[in-house]
Amino acid sequence: MQKNVFQYLAVLAVFLAGLAVSGSLSRSAIDIAIVALWFAYLCQTWNIVGGLAGQFSFAHPVYVACGGYTSTILLQHLQVSPWIGMFAGALLAMVLAAILCWINFRQQLPMLTYALITLALTIIGVITLHTSSFLGGHEGLFIPKANSPLTFRFLDRAAYFYIILAAVCLMLLLTIALRASRIGARLVAIRDNQDAARMLGVDVLRATMAGSTISAGLGALGGTFYAQYLSVVDPSIAHVELAVQIVLMTAVGGIGTVWGPLFGPLALVPMERILSREFVQLAGLGQLFYGVLIIVVLLVLRDGVVTWAAKRIRQRRMAALIAESRSRENGATG
Repeated sequence: MQKNVFQYLAVLAVFLAGLAVSGSLSRSAIDIAIVALWFAYLCQTWNIVGGLAGQFSFAHPVYVACGGYTSTILLQHLQVSPWIGMFAGALLAMVLAAILCWINFRQQLPMLTYALITLALTIIGVITLHTSSFLGGHEGLFIPKANSPLTFRFLDRAAYFYIILAAVCLMLLLTIALRASRIGARLVAIRDNQDAARMLGVDVLRATMAGSTISAGLGALGGTFYAQYLSVVDPSIAHVELAVQIVLMTAVGGIGTVWGPLFGPLALVPMERILSREFVQLAGLGQLFYGVLIIVVLLVLRDGVVTWAAKRIRQRRMAALIAESRSRENGATG
């Protein structure tokens, strides 16, 4: 309980720090911060199913596309505000995630098979978006620029920064609460040993479906945000590369942790942008250095930066306790 209180205070500190630095950021820096926070949001949503439940899925871009396309179509054809339409997209993503989860449970698919199926689903989704005229084909669906908060449209980029900052902090709070809840405990038990969890009375299908649908629905909300931020939603929002980036950034930060999905994107997205800008004359060198750096981090730290740091802190505390205990013993014998 005390640990959760400190985590809640840390979330508040993140929110206040974001508000404090927003006024000093340039336009380009705000854009980078928005993208970094957007990835942090998606990584946190994926971490529910990938980190807590241990369901290695590449279908997250499909869920993101459900949110972006559904809310945009409802806005263009029925004049439904994206603030409302995004929940329709979330519902669609949750239904799709529930179907995938049910298939996985009924067929008892190995982790690699399930991952490949979700990867294939993402590829099919991209092809569908490219070939569907109703969904805009290659060009996608454009959203007119306007300053209308009721329709999620802001001319000031800072407004989008505040929205995604609040969304990230709410996701952090949700993750903390979920880990402390019965659902979170059941998901972790299933991840560690599904057979043992079932023997203890855990309803595996119900728990994993809850985790999968929550993860998918929240991911779809991120799709609506990105569509409104870019004023366009196109097939790139569902690209396989997005799935790889989400998994990779979460892994660098620490899969299954509260703060890993936040640290990974906030460190890697600005780094990638800076390297791409610095090595613009040497095509691909920035991306090469970025990729090598990620490989080195994962090889050295293995479970991610946050997990590695937590282990080092625990080791130092244990060493301090041992040293204190020995000094007391020496004092007593002296």
